[in-house]
Amino acid sequence: MYARLAPTALLLALAACQNAPPAAVPGEAHMLEAETFLADGLTDSALAAFGLAIEENPNLVTAHMGMGDIYHEQARYDRACRSYEHAVRLRPDSFDAHYRLGLSYQHWGRPEKAAPVYLRALLIDPTSFDANYHLAGTYLQLGNPGEALPYADRAIDLDGAQQGAWANLAAAHSLLGDYEKAVEAYRQAIELGDQAPPLLLGYADALIRLERYARAVNVLRMMVRRHPDAIAHERLGYCHFKTRRYATARDSYRKALELAPDDTSALNGLGAALMSLYLRDGGSNREHYREAMNAWRRSLKVRSDQPRIVDLITRFRRTR
Repeated sequence: MYARLAPTALLLALAACQNAPPAAVPGEAHMLEAETFLADGLTDSALAAFGLAIEENPNLVTAHMGMGDIYHEQARYDRACRSYEHAVRLRPDSFDAHYRLGLSYQHWGRPEKAAPVYLRALLIDPTSFDANYHLAGTYLQLGNPGEALPYADRAIDLDGAQQGAWANLAAAHSLLGDYEKAVEAYRQAIELGDQAPPLLLGYADALIRLERYARAVNVLRMMVRRHPDAIAHERLGYCHFKTRRYATARDSYRKALELAPDDTSALNGLGAALMSLYLRDGGSNREHYREAMNAWRRSLKVRSDQPRIVDLITRFRRTR
């Protein structure tokens, strides 16, 4: 009878094994604790739980990623990068690990390290808007607009409703000297979101490069009404000067200097506007002459390596 019952016992034993819960992954319990802490907003406790999970299982990618996410959120980018680097070594095929590592490098001010990491992320998923967008921005930070351009274009192809993508494209075209395309991209960016000062300044600068001074004046006036800014007032002064509105240029340069007294561009522009008024009036207003020379001298005190300003002072001193 024992012999006949043995197969039945064996089957029962096999069924019991099949129904048994799988063996717990080392560190998994601490991972569950970390997730609970995160849900309750207890990030320090979550960090500690992630650390315990890693001690128990150093190959637990999700724990390294979790630590990296917390450090990134806390702007502790050096530690975030170390955590994400562990994740990348353990999962070299992980888009998320590469992308978040690149993002942390970029926020840490290390664009030269961010760029190759973003490129590896795009090898894994070339359709990622975020990776294309941030890689374009990284190349702009590195002063490589030619490298930025294809990724800025690709980001817009993937999601053309994002203001930042159009801003990247505009900056790349502007730095490459293609101001017509820059103007169009800036216009698109401004229509898609807040009229942020950097966008308005970039738009105005591209218009100035194309000698579209009236449009640039409209953009800059809109900006200074909302965000008084020395650079915007100085650019307004330049536009007015180029259209021979010397008194209006003088006033704009003065407003710029109220905000930034040592702005050499505004000081030089003020001198040029005042000297133009002096010459236009046939030299009758000696105060214009004195104020122009003083503005140029102040500019040289701030920055002495300005041969053109030295030449202007010398020339007008001789012709006085």
